[in-house]
Amino acid sequence: MDFSRLRALQDPTAVRECIGDGNFGGRYGRSDEEMPAIRRVAVAQTRATIDGGW
Repeated sequence: MDFSRLRALQDPTAVRECIGDGNFGGRYGRSDEEMPAIRRVAVAQTRATIDGGW
């Protein structure tokens, strides 16, 4: 994702074309098999933020 280009866009149609479909051009969802790994990463990142200060 080119965030500098995205920030410069003013027209909603151009923004939609830039980010594409899904989550910033990504997937709408993940399989059930992928979710435990994603959750582990999310929990680790959240704990690191809490333990390391805000």
